[in-house]
Formats: sequence, structure tokens, C-alpha cells
Amino acid sequence: MNVNFVDLAFVGIPTFCKFPYVRELEGANADVAVVGAPLDQGTFDRPGARYGPRAIREASQIYGSAFIPELGVYDVELGRYKIENTKIIDCGDIPVAPTLCKENLDEITNCIGQVLDSKMFPVVLGGDHSITYPIIRAYCEKGIPLDIVHFDAHMDFGDDMAGITISHANPIKRASELKNVGKITQIGIRGLLNPQTFIEEGKKRGSKVITAAEAIKMGTKWVLSQIPKSKNIYVTFDIDALDPSVAPGTGTPEPGGFTYLQMREMLAALPKKGNVVGFDVVEVNPLYDPAGVTAQTAARLIIDFLAAIRDKNKK
Repeated sequence: MNVNFVDLAFVGIPTFCKFPYVRELEGANADVAVVGAPLDQGTFDRPGARYGPRAIREASQIYGSAFIPELGVYDVELGRYKIENTKIIDCGDIPVAPTLCKENLDEITNCIGQVLDSKMFPVVLGGDHSITYPIIRAYCEKGIPLDIVHFDAHMDFGDDMAGITISHANPIKRASELKNVGKITQIGIRGLLNPQTFIEEGKKRGSKVITAAEAIKMGTKWVLSQIPKSKNIYVTFDIDALDPSVAPGTGTPEPGGFTYLQMREMLAALPKKGNVVGFDVVEVNPLYDPAGVTAQTAARLIIDFLAAIRDKNKK
């Protein structure tokens, strides 16, 4: 008896949205490479973001069977298919070794460099926010100039945190020192963990800060007007930019953040400001969200943002 089985969410190896697992990039001939960076050695408080890539992949399984080759996935709210004619692969995780912080960060730079050499668009699943610095460093080593758009509750501009110069508290400060990095726009900043020294240091580096309250009050069109036009944009998205009611599973939650719809609207509009060359989603910590809501929201926002980027590139 021949039976056509449905590829259900709980069946098979949980790659992102059930896309093919391809470890060897040479000859892969793909448009988008999803890469995990399961590192949380840069955290100061609650560890567990090392499990973020796995949680996001598992949450994405429910969307796997909705993707149709060539057509992409149908979005009932848009009334059309999106991410069509896009070959997406999951390259698995960048290997990490406990206690070897410098070596781990170097390996992230090396692996993202390989993705860029393969002419693929990198989507990186974190991991804590320290991974963003070595990712952007890979673009620098390839001579790719870029501006940064940073969604976060925190500025991440700590220069030297108790002698620690690379952590999840300072990836934007470290990235701002790279020669290929131009303007920085930080959106969603709020709470009590952004000391005045961070604000001052950000201003020195040309950072434009948009608080969560400003963004929510003024709306997406205003937020977009504050972001400078750019040739290339790298986007780093800390999940704590969202309100804890939407994304409780994160290391440093702050009340007063964005809803899913507010975040989706900003991400969907962002490609109008320039060529998005890659993005990461960081600080998903499933240990603090047994319901999996945070990872589910992260997975959906990745799909939404990737769709907006691909739509822009078609035009």
C-alpha cells in the first residue's frame, strides 16, 4: 500500500523550517544560509542562550510543511506568496568549545566569512549578543562597508565591564570600532541598564538612539525616517527588544518593549532604507520560557524579515 505521508512538525531532523541541512557550502548554490551560533559565554547574568538556535529551529517546524518549492509560503494577511524562488539551507551550528572565548569568536568570524564567500545571505541564530561583533568583523575582513540597525532594550556600549572587553554588554561598541562600520541606529532602548556613560559613548560613535517609548508613540513611519539611507545594512535583533509579555525567554528582560506586530512592521519597512546584507537574532533563552513562545515569535519574525528583504531585492 502506498501512503503519502504529511511532513508533520514533529517528524524528522529539526532544521530551520525543515529546509535542507547542508554542512558543506561549496557547491550548495543557495540564496540564504541559516547558521546557528550556540554561544552564551558572553552573558553576565542568566545563561541558556546557547540553546537558542535549537529552540528557534524546533519552533519553526510548524511552518516547514507550508513552504512550497518556487512559490514560498502563502501569507493570508498579505494575500500572496512570499519568499518565492529562494533556495534556503540550514548549515547547522558553528562549533564552540567551553572556556575558549577568543577561539569561539574567531570561529564565528571564519564561518560567516565562508558564507559570504559562497555568495549566500547569512541568517544567524544566537546565542548571546557577543556573537554580533565577530559576525560584523567577517564583513570587515571581506571589505564590505555597512551601517548597523540594532533592535534592543540595551545599548550594548559598555567599553570595559570589569575588565571584560567582549561580552553581550558591548558588541555594538566593539563593532563601532571596526573600519567598515558607518552609522548606527539603535531602536527600542529602554530600562535601567543603560547608564549615562553608554549614551555618551554612543554619541561619540555617531549612534542614533530611538527609545521604545518614542518608537511606540511615533510609529513605524517616523522610526524609518530616523534611519539614514545606506548602501549596506546589517541588522542585529536582540529578542529583548520585544516586551517580556511577548518574549519572556531572554536573559535580561525589560518591561515596555514592542509587540510582535510592531516589530514585524518595523522589520518589513527596513529594507526600504538600503540593501540588507545579513541579520542575526540573539538572546533567545528557552530555559526561561517553558511554553516556547519566545522561540516561536523569533522564528516567525525571521521568516517575515527575510520575506521583506527578498521582496525588496526582486524589485
